[in-house]
Amino acid sequence: MPRHGTKRNADKPVILPQTRPTVDKPVQCWAHSQSGVRCVRRVTPREDEPLPIPYCEMHLKHGDGALKVVPHPFAGKCLVARYDLPPKYKIAFWGNRGPCKNCSEEDRAISYYPPDRHTGKNKDADGTIRTNYNGVLNPGGTGDLIQFAACPGPGERQNMRSTFQYWGVRNGKIGGLEFVTLDSIPKNTQLCHWYGPGWWSARGVKRKDVGTKRYPVPKRLKQRKVHG
Repeated sequence: MPRHGTKRNADKPVILPQTRPTVDKPVQCWAHSQSGVRCVRRVTPREDEPLPIPYCEMHLKHGDGALKVVPHPFAGKCLVARYDLPPKYKIAFWGNRGPCKNCSEEDRAISYYPPDRHTGKNKDADGTIRTNYNGVLNPGGTGDLIQFAACPGPGERQNMRSTFQYWGVRNGKIGGLEFVTLDSIPKNTQLCHWYGPGWWSARGVKRKDVGTKRYPVPKRLKQRKVHG
């Protein structure tokens, strides 16, 4: 019998989207093995946080087996799907919390906004988003894989995005942020997310398309012309 979160057939794994953790239920590791089997380990809080980063210790160290980091011809490395992934597949970005570095330094950090101490959510019941900045999450030297995901170029579009659902506690050692796929992602396709316009201008770097023949990126959708 297949484990929860994965259906198997003779040719390839069929991966199912994971459920977002809540404080009233045990947290199952989100990651899959390199052969497509969902991890069954339970994840418990590491710093008395309401909800932990949803990876067990092994996958926190080595990353989700559904993804792999490969060489890129000019970007150094990029992140691709090891096998076909569905829309709404969830991936955890994580890193060590600390101050933001100067833009002249190598930087893959993401701003950190710790969730509510009791609910583990970044949104109140009325939908209000909590913006209580608490430094950045630096993935350098960790097993995080999203740090290798490229930003799509001018002719391309993102196929995953962050959701503003964070994990951790204020002034904690580590924290995480939820990412989710927006489309079906075929095997060997790059996972890309938008860095924001300020990232490029602050570093004096010009955007360019990052898709390759071996590791493609979805093309930007053409806008329809509106005829008056």
